[in-house]
Amino acid sequence: MSLLSIRDLVVSYRGHSGGTVTAVAGCNLDVEAGQIVALVGESGCGKSSLGKTAVGLIHPAGGSVTFDGERVVPLGRKARPAPQRRLQMVFQDPFSSLNPRRKIGDLIADGIRVSEGHGGRRFSVGECLERVGLSAGIADRFPHQFSGGQRQRIAIARALAADPRCIVADEPISALDASAQASIANLLVELVEELDVGLLFISHDLSIVRRIADVTAVMYLGKIVEMAPSEALWQRPLHPYSAGLIGAITEPDGEGRLPADLPGDVPDPAAPPSGCRFHPRCPIALERCSVEEPAWRLLAPGRTVACHRAEAALT
Repeated sequence: MSLLSIRDLVVSYRGHSGGTVTAVAGCNLDVEAGQIVALVGESGCGKSSLGKTAVGLIHPAGGSVTFDGERVVPLGRKARPAPQRRLQMVFQDPFSSLNPRRKIGDLIADGIRVSEGHGGRRFSVGECLERVGLSAGIADRFPHQFSGGQRQRIAIARALAADPRCIVADEPISALDASAQASIANLLVELVEELDVGLLFISHDLSIVRRIADVTAVMYLGKIVEMAPSEALWQRPLHPYSAGLIGAITEPDGEGRLPADLPGDVPDPAAPPSGCRFHPRCPIALERCSVEEPAWRLLAPGRTVACHRAEAALT
């Protein structure tokens, strides 16, 4: 049984014109203990909506999310069941996710109090800070007194204070500079290995994902179009969208080559294309792609894809 299991998830919003916008259109995803699963795709493809729904911040319109065998209860006025407090989230912007009026130690102490009742480990504020590479002596300082990378470490320390079994990290490094990105990514890998937690790592940066994720799921316009072990996907992507994302990565090869741009833009999720949602931008689309949605298929061990021409990529 997976630690975090998402089945046929649908997430919808009311659009500006009064219609319905489906941000997540029936996704399946699993995260195991001690595993890093990356969810990648362009901005606007529904990654953050999936992540927030996974932890109960958004009510799903359909499907289910289970954590440790129990259905995740969307957050409301009542306190979350104690066992589900071990499902934690790290947000993209650490400055906005940390209350600027409260001291660091008080913010982390909130997480320690949250851990009461689920029978897990209890850490002190100092232990949480030291685990993420910070000094216990900073507990009396405020968020504005730290750099972006340090604030993200503090946000991770707050999540760890609840003794989580699974963490959803929504673009946790995109707002940081390159050196801080590498530092935070390495920290998350170390924590997964040391604490045996599951990590759903949401990102648009495939170069980071390749280095840290065990499994990568590629999302486009509300649907997961390919899932595979990260290195296998990198070496031989089976979906043309996956290939396009990889081809758009800048490679310092010394020859001055420019990355290949994906043609066009992500369509309006309020009016997605018929058939395969990627077909208007796909360089190898067939006529059937515009009218027939591809089935989700297992084509090789650990490799699933939704593409009419996926077999050709294996040959």
